[in-house]
Amino acid sequence: MVVARIPLLKEISFVEVMVRTLARIAAVSGILALLVWLTWVMLDLKHLQSGFTLP
Repeated sequence: MVVARIPLLKEISFVEVMVRTLARIAAVSGILALLVWLTWVMLDLKHLQSGFTLP
């Protein structure tokens, strides 16, 4: 009979968990900020007639 071994989770420190969480939050925030900025630039209705301009 073959017993399948379940891989044990590697123990990681509390600091590593916090750093990974903060990095994930920063990455998501950056992507959201980029999407908001692009939407703002693309929907700049005040300058719609003058072509594409950066704010």
